[in-house]
Amino acid sequence: MRVLYLLSDYPLHNSLLPDTMVARPEDQVAVIKIPLVLKGKGRRDTAERILPQLSRRFVVGKLLEFVVLMTITLLPKLTGRGPSFMRLRRICKRARIPFLRSENVMSPASLEFITGFAPDVIISLCHQILKEPLISIPPLGIVNIHPGILPDFKGIQPYFWELSEGASHSGATLHLIEDEGIDTGRILARTRHKNTPGLSVQVNYALTIRAATKILPEVLEGLAQGTLAPEQQNPALGNYYRWPDSAAFDRLREKGHRLISLPQLTRFLMGRI
Repeated sequence: MRVLYLLSDYPLHNSLLPDTMVARPEDQVAVIKIPLVLKGKGRRDTAERILPQLSRRFVVGKLLEFVVLMTITLLPKLTGRGPSFMRLRRICKRARIPFLRSENVMSPASLEFITGFAPDVIISLCHQILKEPLISIPPLGIVNIHPGILPDFKGIQPYFWELSEGASHSGATLHLIEDEGIDTGRILARTRHKNTPGLSVQVNYALTIRAATKILPEVLEGLAQGTLAPEQQNPALGNYYRWPDSAAFDRLREKGHRLISLPQLTRFLMGRI
């Protein structure tokens, strides 16, 4: 099977690519890296558009998260101890995977790269809305990895809202992208884990992606064999969530959770969570 991945570059989910390749060594793989920017916009324009929508606590928390992630990325390299987190370009270079960096997945250069690779299926874990003609390119469809349980938690950062809203479980949903709707496509598979007391948003995301990575090979095989029975979503169910505001952070803390926990992250990286 020819599999194209649309991925952002993030230490806590980059393992999705090599882990799935180990599980499915027969696949031919290509990668487009999609930076965390609005489609067709640079970092400055994206920041000017997004920052006014965010609460101050969210921005401060994300800056702290960046420092933490840079630390856990660089320390193993400097000390020679612990797991080392590779960037997407390095992963692809080592495995000799065709690689493209694009700030707009719908740009002519991106579409040319995609059609040239001729994927059977596309796996999406990025922050841009996919449209035609891209949607119609892969014969087996586009599988989106949604880091939340659908249809209950649609939209932005569902792994935050699952904790802030006091849900008993979090999880990942693998669903098809069949039109330009957001998180509306038929569901291929779900995975759930219990929201334990004090679970941080950051580690909840890491757990969600790790679980999605485990079921992705089965979904790809089911698509190839035509054995899956996709579940139609009821548009009347669930809620669409936007960027967390101050009230959402208050609820997060009231529920006993937090955005970042360095001890939890350390235990996760050591395999203790």
